[in-house]
Amino acid sequence: MKTNIILAMFLLAACQSNQRGTVADKDSSIAAPAVPAPVAVPSPSTEPVAENEAYLVVPGKAIGNTHIDENMDDVIKLLGKPDDGDAAMQKSVAIYYKGGHSTSILSARDTEGEHPAAKVKQIRVTSPAFKTKDSLHVGSALEELNAKYELKKVSTYKADGGECTVWDAGHGIAFETNAKKEVIAVIVYSPGEDYKEAYLNIRPGKK
Repeated sequence: MKTNIILAMFLLAACQSNQRGTVADKDSSIAAPAVPAPVAVPSPSTEPVAENEAYLVVPGKAIGNTHIDENMDDVIKLLGKPDDGDAAMQKSVAIYYKGGHSTSILSARDTEGEHPAAKVKQIRVTSPAFKTKDSLHVGSALEELNAKYELKKVSTYKADGGECTVWDAGHGIAFETNAKKEVIAVIVYSPGEDYKEAYLNIRPGKK
């Protein structure tokens, strides 16, 4: 009888051990949480420039709502008919006046295709409202430009108040300064090459 009791106790312990092992096996087979799917990168927005960027100067890209390589027809739809301008040899300049300041847009028409579009190549502004991300604008001093860029002198021209100088800062941006070494115009152009003077007059009042 005593032997039977001991044998029964041994069998019960073995059974409990197997049950615990079964639970452990089940725990180890629980699947890990699923890895979240990657978030898709949104497409570039086609909406107009935000209000806080409407006067932002972006070297090599844009001044406000006007962009390098933009179709000139779209620019005119947005800004309206130019107040002044000039055209020759597949190139044209549209000039807008506002509050005593001017915005000049140089465009060039491709020579290929049946109806080639005129694309924006240079944008020039004289309003101090337009500023770069680091706050350079019309009215900034030449020494401020030197602190940010390695300037290259391009040319000089005569205007009211004396001789003015054109400086190429590279990276798709150039500046014009007056005899007092103050910025009087900011120019954005395509960053693929150095700044080139347009043979069409983009400077109202130039002599």
